[in-house]
Amino acid sequence: MLRSSLRAILAALMRILFRPRISGTENIPQSGPCIIAANHLSFSDHVFISIATKRPVCFIGKAERLTGTGLKGLVSKVFFSAVGIVPVERDGGPGGVAALEQARGVIEEGRVFGIHPEGTRSPDGRVHRGRTGVGWLAMATGAPVVPCGLAGTEKVQPLGSLLPRPVRFDMHFGAPMRFPGQVGSERDPRLRRSVTDQIMRQVQELSGLEYADRYASKDKAPAGRTAH
Repeated sequence: MLRSSLRAILAALMRILFRPRISGTENIPQSGPCIIAANHLSFSDHVFISIATKRPVCFIGKAERLTGTGLKGLVSKVFFSAVGIVPVERDGGPGGVAALEQARGVIEEGRVFGIHPEGTRSPDGRVHRGRTGVGWLAMATGAPVVPCGLAGTEKVQPLGSLLPRPVRFDMHFGAPMRFPGQVGSERDPRLRRSVTDQIMRQVQELSGLEYADRYASKDKAPAGRTAH
């Protein structure tokens, strides 16, 4: 009840403070497993997605967000629990595998799992090539993928900014994508790449942003220059 109440309060505050343009939430299945794949512009992205939908959305997050001590740790635990953070120790290769297994567990429990396939925030406001973890999840679980395009959230919380700004943003959910012919073929890297690229093209179209066919980590803004 505490989690549901906090989500409702956060959703009301989001709509009042940011006046977001949100569409397509009806594309998220009312029950059963689902993957929401969105581009990544701001730290706030997963928070906004989590509280904009009727069903709770689980995102992978750093374990320390839920294990801190003192008042700050308690506030962090309550907040990130409310927005659906699934804690995992992210330490490179082993951490990446653990994150995917955690995500698979969430999906197989019939819940909604959210993922930013780009792997890091966009440094330049474009939608970048996705990492193939989202393709692996779709093929390993058979769950539908609902693409989500975000625009303007980088202005809400620019890189390096701690506090959000009351700026309007867009969040649009597309029709569920299914890949029945690829289910069970998650070990094939070419198929993972193909499925991931199809998902990212839909995300890009929904966002209305330019697409960059390279990883965001390869396109970091030079020192002294901030992303636009």
